Amino acid sequence: MFAKIIINYFAIVMLIVYEVDCRDRFPCKFDSSCVCVYTEKTLLRVDCAGKNITVIPLFPGNVENVSLANNRIQSVENGVFKYNSQLLFLDLSKNEIYQLASESFQGLFNLQTLIINNNNISSTVSQSNVVFEPLVALRYLDMKNNSNTGFAFNVSSLTNLETLKIDFVDGETYFGTEYKALRNLTNLDLSGYSGHCLMKILTPGTFEYLSNVQHLDLSKCRINFISSGAFKNLSYLDFLDLSDNRCLEFTGIINVTNDLPSTSIKVLRINKIHQTFALNTELLKCHIKNLRNTNIIEIHLDSNRLQLVEPGVLKMLPKTLKRVSIADNQFTYGEYLLDMFSVSVDDVNISYMGMSHYLKDMDEQCDTISLGGSSCGREPDIDQQSIKEINKTDSLQTYVDDQFIPIFIPHQLKRIHFRQCKVRYYFPKLSLSNNLLEYIDASFNTFYDWRGPILNLKHLKFLDLSNNFCSNVSKIFFIGGPNLTTLLVQNNLLGFVLPDDHTGETFAALTILKTLNLADNRIPNLPVTIFKSQKNLRTLNLSGNMLENVNFEMIHMTKLSNIDISDNRLSLLEVSFTKQLDDLTKHVRHLTVDMSGNPIKCTCDSIDFIKWLTTTKVVLLYKFQQECSSMKMYLNDSLTVYDQLRKKCSSYATTIVAVASWVVIFAVAIIGGLLYRYRWKIRYLYYIVKSKHQGYIKPMEVDNDYLYDAFISYADDDDMFVYSKFLKHVEEEGHIICCVHKRDFIPGKEIATNITSAIHNSRKTVVVMSHNFLASRLVFV
Repeated sequence: MFAKIIINYFAIVMLIVYEVDCRDRFPCKFDSSCVCVYTEKTLLRVDCAGKNITVIPLFPGNVENVSLANNRIQSVENGVFKYNSQLLFLDLSKNEIYQLASESFQGLFNLQTLIINNNNISSTVSQSNVVFEPLVALRYLDMKNNSNTGFAFNVSSLTNLETLKIDFVDGETYFGTEYKALRNLTNLDLSGYSGHCLMKILTPGTFEYLSNVQHLDLSKCRINFISSGAFKNLSYLDFLDLSDNRCLEFTGIINVTNDLPSTSIKVLRINKIHQTFALNTELLKCHIKNLRNTNIIEIHLDSNRLQLVEPGVLKMLPKTLKRVSIADNQFTYGEYLLDMFSVSVDDVNISYMGMSHYLKDMDEQCDTISLGGSSCGREPDIDQQSIKEINKTDSLQTYVDDQFIPIFIPHQLKRIHFRQCKVRYYFPKLSLSNNLLEYIDASFNTFYDWRGPILNLKHLKFLDLSNNFCSNVSKIFFIGGPNLTTLLVQNNLLGFVLPDDHTGETFAALTILKTLNLADNRIPNLPVTIFKSQKNLRTLNLSGNMLENVNFEMIHMTKLSNIDISDNRLSLLEVSFTKQLDDLTKHVRHLTVDMSGNPIKCTCDSIDFIKWLTTTKVVLLYKFQQECSSMKMYLNDSLTVYDQLRKKCSSYATTIVAVASWVVIFAVAIIGGLLYRYRWKIRYLYYIVKSKHQGYIKPMEVDNDYLYDAFISYADDDDMFVYSKFLKHVEEEGHIICCVHKRDFIPGKEIATNITSAIHNSRKTVVVMSHNFLASRLVFV
């Protein structure tokens, strides 16, 4: 009932939103190709994006928001916005604008956001502040990806500007004194990813007049060298991105890490500061030693060909560090692994190890710049010491299969990302050191055999082992993580092992599991008790398997709200399963089942299932996409389907009964006729069998096994003829021994029995065919 109320309420809300949307959106009077919408303050929002407009129209004075993106506008004429003092947002991106007039933005003294990226504005824009002078309230300015020639925008009049996104292609190493007036500027984006950037050298004067900047993005700016002191003046800097400056290398960030203690740095991104196909690298103490004097929280070192870390580097990381990303590197075995205990991070990303890269990812051209700098090298006598320490350390020894292998991880670590690292191995018996681990993503590897168990994962809540080609999971593998709430194991080969778990031991330890994804595992069937311990399950995904029937028990899953059995081989749901679903609706307000992509049959065999669809409270998802395989109808109209099936199957029942009845009658008639026609033969056979069972006195010696030469069958009225004439000639003259009933039949036996015995003991049977014989009962014999 509650679910129906929610659905009705949602439908009403959507209808109201639709009506309001339809009522408010209308073609603008000043340009019918644009769409206008009134805001709550009776101001207009104008959408002219993608309308092939070449000239900016004159907007009314009550316009608040204007989008002219993705058109063919070439210039912003003087005074075109002079009546739009209430305009707050203006988007002119992705046009063909090549010039800005001195009064292009006249009248926009309340404008807060100006987006004019992806145009052709170049040196025609004067470096004077006349163009932007009216924009006294502007807070956000995006002029990225305009000309790639040498020019700069003078924005000194924008004293309220907070975010500035511009190109920097002069190759010069400074922002002039005009930027000193931008005291509110906190976000500076010069990234070459979204525009043009060429800043080969950074000096102490580069950001001298931008001392209030907090967020600085210098990614892909082709920086070759950074002088000492380049960031020292940025005391408020808390985010710095130097990624994809491939000529820097680790030696190029020494001056950066030396400056960062003077800042408020929290996030440092130095991804891909080596060439894509360079030799593998090593991170040394001298590269990052001054980071220990910062309060940095997050550091990114992705895609740096990193293979080794000098022992002691991890100990230099500040205690404030919480997140480290070192994905897409080439890490190998080394003594630095022993320093992991000293790290206080709670989130580590070491995904994509050993990944292949695009061959056409060309090296960045680097200039040979020699401006001096501190020397940096590995501390001496480390190699021999490393070998000795490794040999002494029990945690790095080789273990046999029946032993638990100890794994030491940082105590504070909560999340680890080990995605797509090309690791091919089985999970042996593992015992983790004391930890707070809550999240593990080890998907897209080749952990093909989950033997385990993996102990001491008592805090683990999320485990992703999907896409690992696993074909075996032991019944004790999950016992080390009893508090797991989300288990993702889709796209494996568990269909080879789960059908044999008739006692439900595989998932028995996961009693508080809420989400289980077993999709795409080639599962042909599931035992009834496979999920017997999952009382708290809320989402169960079995899609993309080979299930032809589902009959596992789920009545105990009183919190289950979402079942996905799509893309299997189900033609219907059995009554026992639908009954469980109906019982669950008594506990769950909104139970959804996804059966899309199954070959549902709308036949007489599935009429009970179709009928269930018309009455159940269970919400069947995507019914409008689910077509019956035997009828050109969709399950969203299940009542109509049921009505047609009921009529069709009912007529079939009548036909079947009628045909069966006629078949029975016809068979009885045929059998009766045959019995009547061959009744005497049947009686004869009957008496033959009966005589064999009762037994008769057989003659001791007979010629050729016959007692008589002939049995004489005649009517009683022909006695005179038989005894006076026939027997006299036959027996006396012909010496033929005859059997006649008044002389030779055994007294006390039935007539039919005597006749049968006489025929059986006589070589021939002679019938005295007379009118009397034809009129007697003997003719029937």
